[in-house]
Amino acid sequence: MKTILKDECPKEWLEFIEFHQQTFQFKAQELILRQGEPLNGIYTIVEGKVKVTVQDLGEERLVRLAGAGDILGHRGLGGQKIYPISAVALVPTKLHFLPLHAFEVIAKTNAAFSYQLMVFLAEELRASEENRLLLPVLNRVARTLMMNYRAFGYAEDSTVLSYTITRKEIASHASTTNRTHWWFARVRWRTRYCDFDPCCSQCDRTQCGSGAPDRGRTR
Repeated sequence: MKTILKDECPKEWLEFIEFHQQTFQFKAQELILRQGEPLNGIYTIVEGKVKVTVQDLGEERLVRLAGAGDILGHRGLGGQKIYPISAVALVPTKLHFLPLHAFEVIAKTNAAFSYQLMVFLAEELRASEENRLLLPVLNRVARTLMMNYRAFGYAEDSTVLSYTITRKEIASHASTTNRTHWWFARVRWRTRYCDFDPCCSQCDRTQCGSGAPDRGRTR
């Protein structure tokens, strides 16, 4: 399993990580992080699937999906050092937890890790600053479905997504309604999957020929 911590740390730092980290198991739908709680460490997903949400004007909004190898809690670094998001296990999930003081030691002394962390945070910032509302509704829904695929992939030896988020969660991330997503799904599955990036403005009606796999479908 590839992780930003283990990939960028030499052997002596891996021993440091293993000494300090703890292992936690969470049941499906169990809360991992709560928005507003003090930042006390960083989680790495060993196995399982997690959704990351934020309370926006009193409503829960899906902002990210995370799978094996992804980290959680990094958005709380800096500032007041609180978790600005909540995280919930979608299925039984195993996590490694590294206390904040140990994480900061690594970040301050390991240049390779610090650089890769900076790149990772910059990519997340760029994605969060994209004004999705400027995209057509169908493109926003399509990008949410691609996020689902990229985070969780296909079930083993199958052409079915290993986990499909609910219509409500799709609508939440795409800033649309359940009814719009239902209409989109009826149209979308009649055509081939394409790369749902902003360059494709008619992915609901035509094949864009982008080369993405013709295998994605929900259960």
